[in-house]
Amino acid sequence: MSKRKVTAADWRVIKRELEFMKTNGVLEVDKINEIERIYEPKRVSFTKTLLYVGAILIGVGILSFVASNWAEIGKLTKFLMIIGLFIACFFTGYKMESTLPKTAKSFYYLGAIVFGAGIFLVGQMFHFGGDFQDAFLWWSLGIMPLAWVIRDKRLLLGAGILILVSMTDATIFNGEVIPYWILLWIVSIWWLNNKIGFSAPNGFIHGLLQLAFIASILNYFLHDVQDTEYIYGLVFLLIGMGLVLMEGKIRDIYVSLGFLVHGVAALLLSLEETWPNEWVYLPFSFLYVVYLFYYIKKGSLFSIVLLCMMIFRFYLDYTFAFLPKSLVFIIGGIILLGFGFYFEKQRKKGRNHHA
Repeated sequence: MSKRKVTAADWRVIKRELEFMKTNGVLEVDKINEIERIYEPKRVSFTKTLLYVGAILIGVGILSFVASNWAEIGKLTKFLMIIGLFIACFFTGYKMESTLPKTAKSFYYLGAIVFGAGIFLVGQMFHFGGDFQDAFLWWSLGIMPLAWVIRDKRLLLGAGILILVSMTDATIFNGEVIPYWILLWIVSIWWLNNKIGFSAPNGFIHGLLQLAFIASILNYFLHDVQDTEYIYGLVFLLIGMGLVLMEGKIRDIYVSLGFLVHGVAALLLSLEETWPNEWVYLPFSFLYVVYLFYYIKKGSLFSIVLLCMMIFRFYLDYTFAFLPKSLVFIIGGIILLGFGFYFEKQRKKGRNHHA
C-alpha cells in the first residue's frame, strides 16, 4: 500500500491527535501504529534544492553577462539571444519531463526568469514607454499559464508577488487610476490556486492582492481629501473583522489574514494623530481591547498576540518620554518575555484541551 505524503505541519497534527486518542482510550496502540504507517511526512529534497538554486544562479549569471556586454551587442543579436535562451530552457524542460522531472522543473524556472528579464531588456533596447511596474504585470501574465500547465504552486506564488509589485505603480499609489484589470488576475489566481491544489501562501498573496485593490479604490476617491488615515484604518478594520467573523465558512489562511489586517488597522487607529478629533483614539483603543478579550475567551491565540502588541504600543507611548531609555528597554524586554511565556502557556493549553 502506497503511503500518503503530508507536510511536516500536518504530520505533527496527526501525531498530536493520535496521542490524544491514545491517552483517552479511543484507539488501541496497534491501531494507532497502523494509522501512522499510512502517512509519510514530506522531506526537504536536497536534489530539488540544488537544481532550483542552480537554475536561479545560471539565470542570474547569463543575464549578468548579457547586461554587462549589452552596449557592445547589436540589437538583432540581443533579441535573438533572449528568444533563443527562452526557447532553449522550455524545450530542455519539456524533453526531460518524463525522465528527469525535477531537473525539467528547474529549467522551467530558469525559463520564467529569462522571460521576465527579457521583458526589461527588450523594453530598454527598443526604448518602449510605460511605467517600470508594468513589466512586472506582463511578467506575471506570462508565467501564470506555465503554472497551470505544469501545476506548480511556486510559479503561481511568484506570479502573485509580481502583481503586488506592479500595484506599487505611482499612478495607482497616488490615486490617479483604479486598476480594474487587476480583477482579472485576482480571479485567475483564485481559480488556479484551487485548480492545482490549494496553497496557503498563494491564498495569502491572493488576499493581499484584494486588499491592495481596495486600497487603490480608496486612493482614487480620497486623494484630494485631507486627513484620511482614520478612513483607511476603519475600512480595513471592518474588512479584517469581517474575515474573522466568517471563520468556518472560509479557509483558515483568510481568517489569519483577517486578524493581521484588523490588528494593523487597530494599531494605526490607536495613534492620537490618526483621528481628526485626537481624543477618539482612547475610546477606540478601549473598545478594541474589549473585542480582543472576547476572542481570547474563545481561545484565539492571534488575539493574545494583538493584545500584547496594543499593550506594548501604549507602554512605549507613555514611558519613552519621561523614563531613561535604558530602563524603558529593560522593562519592555521583561514585558515581552512575560508575553512570550503567557503565549506559550496558552498554546500548550490549547494542545491539551480539545473542543
